[in-house]
Amino acid sequence: MVSDNRPASLVGVARRVRTPAPRDGGHSRSSARARGWAIALGLGLGLGAARPAAADQLDAEIGEDERGYNPVQELSYEAILEPGDQGTHSATLRLRVALHNGSGSPRDAVHTLAIPDGAELAGLAIARDGVWRPGKPTGVMPEAGQRDAGTIWARTIEPLHARDQAAAEIIAFGIDGESTVQVELELRVFPMLRNGRWELDLPSHGPQSPQLAAERRVLVRGVAGGRGFWVDDRSNGTEPAMVTDALDTVTVAWPARIAEPGALLARYEVAPGPPGFDDGRFRVILRAGTTPAKLPDHVTFVIDRSRSTAALMHREASRVIAGLLAALPADATFDAIGFARTAKPLLDDGATRHGVRDMAARARLAGILDANVREQGTDLAAALALAAERAADHHARRSMIVVLTDGMLPASLDATSLRDAFERAAGRHRPELLFVVDDPLFSQHGLSATHPVAAAAAALGARISLETLAQVPDDDVLRLLAAPRVLGGLALDLPANMVLDDPLPEGLVSGNALVLRGHYTGKATKHLGVRGRAGGRVVERKVKASVGPAQAEAFVASTGGTLDVALAEGLVRPMWLRARQQRLAREGVAQAGRGQERKGFLDEKIFRNYITTRVLPRARVCYNRALARAGDQGGRVVLEMEVGKGEVIRAGVRDTSLVRTGDAPLLDCLTEAAWALDVPAAKMDEKVYIVRYPLRLVAPIEGKHAGRVDVIDKDLLEILLAQPIVPQPRRTSD
Repeated sequence: MVSDNRPASLVGVARRVRTPAPRDGGHSRSSARARGWAIALGLGLGLGAARPAAADQLDAEIGEDERGYNPVQELSYEAILEPGDQGTHSATLRLRVALHNGSGSPRDAVHTLAIPDGAELAGLAIARDGVWRPGKPTGVMPEAGQRDAGTIWARTIEPLHARDQAAAEIIAFGIDGESTVQVELELRVFPMLRNGRWELDLPSHGPQSPQLAAERRVLVRGVAGGRGFWVDDRSNGTEPAMVTDALDTVTVAWPARIAEPGALLARYEVAPGPPGFDDGRFRVILRAGTTPAKLPDHVTFVIDRSRSTAALMHREASRVIAGLLAALPADATFDAIGFARTAKPLLDDGATRHGVRDMAARARLAGILDANVREQGTDLAAALALAAERAADHHARRSMIVVLTDGMLPASLDATSLRDAFERAAGRHRPELLFVVDDPLFSQHGLSATHPVAAAAAALGARISLETLAQVPDDDVLRLLAAPRVLGGLALDLPANMVLDDPLPEGLVSGNALVLRGHYTGKATKHLGVRGRAGGRVVERKVKASVGPAQAEAFVASTGGTLDVALAEGLVRPMWLRARQQRLAREGVAQAGRGQERKGFLDEKIFRNYITTRVLPRARVCYNRALARAGDQGGRVVLEMEVGKGEVIRAGVRDTSLVRTGDAPLLDCLTEAAWALDVPAAKMDEKVYIVRYPLRLVAPIEGKHAGRVDVIDKDLLEILLAQPIVPQPRRTSD
């Protein structure tokens, strides 16, 4: 409604603008939508600088004499989660807000809310005086207008940019003066499966604002077996709900019941567009399923001792190893190998196996791990070859190699060569392989199939677990053995009229559900083929489409009994809503998700600083020693280092052009200088960097005794993989 200073004939009366709904049969919605967004959002692009936006926004209709006054406030904000069935990999999120009009006359309000990524609006309900009224789906009109008092509308808003946070918009017309209305958005959401829990990230609700509720109430209904839920790993205990700061982004988790066997689980869903349009949306849900593992009769523990590992990883590894050995049959045996720059047996007593009940051997291993000795470097290939060779001596029928690592492997690691070397060392008795990746970043955010540890596991047909060692309970260590295999070479058989929104990843890791979304024109295929490779064999699935209800552009509910009229009219934005307000709302929501958090990163300035202080002085010493052997030595070398979490995991010298080419001591010394790089910055950065640093070795001129080590060109410092690898989209034939 308009404000109190309007003509009396309009106060308390809603003026309806009847605009025919555009229903051009057989046409795509893209052009109509583009016109709508251009009107609703594009007009604000030419405005001047605005106040910083941080998250959600509530705008209300105000009069010219009411500047600085917002008559509508949000009294409460509630997030209610209802777990779905395991087959759909979805859940229902109900966002409830209570909007209160504190003025003495009816007012309109527009509330823009950040919603979880990938959320789909599935329904709307409103309540006054405790009586809930469900809404119905309707369309959207591109022009601004007015609607009956008591009608409330909701829709999702297309992101301005691909990486923006998803958003929903509530438009309320004519909220009665000094009254409160509750609005519930029903959203279909797709939580992540991590470590036996479903997890959903709730974005920040809003900045400190007098119009928005300062707290968010979170509850999860219908958890199986009466079990509880968690918010940021804090249990609800006996409380039915938990209260969080509305400014915070939080992760809500609840227990998962996953009983589906198989290496690849798939579901294919189709949602047609609104009536009269020939396009729609589709969704493919994929998960690398769990497959049972037999109890091994011999286990070789391969333990990462590189500096990038967490300070407590060895102690937690000792606890998990002790629990696993206690759970194995009494006649089983074990061995242990440590690796960093080199690989070597940890129980160096000449024996290649020890009984699981050999308490003296177990105590020696626990003492070694307790000492927490860590070194530069990560040579996984040598460690796996050594483990395979030692395991092959026993001809065990159910041999297993368990690699305990933080997953920071050299990006240059050739997965195919790694597999070939491992199979040569293992011979006929190829052990089962399990990677336990102990890193909270991967546990929380997942692991890309292009990451070196995932690529290595896929090539080796290994199982992989992202559950940190601290999360493995003492009484259930055997669940690690049933971790899913990495599924590589992922491919979908999509026809030409069906396109994914984002590129298809290379594979599936650690059993997490992968939700792929896309759009189609014409008709969606009835059956979809999915394939990949797991454990050295091709895995294929053909799934039938599950066709859901047609998409709704918007929903409407009413407290005034005019729902049929509202359905025919469709949603409009209020005429008083300015483009600047909409732009600020969208900018705020775009910043409300977890994607805006900075976890730290390494850049050229940091690398150059630590190379200058730690590597170059050592390189000068190396060169002066070489000059003592041959006074005319000189030329060009390139130092190459791979860095993960600030630690050098591989180093060497490449592209040499020396006057005396056979100077092995010089090259060995320069290699050691490269290993000396230590970058304590960015310990929370999970990326692997390749750093190439060229040097010129200049022999001394006559009468001088020392040579020079010069940087060839400051611009030639090369840093690779500083950004995440984004795979290019692939398309298969129809």
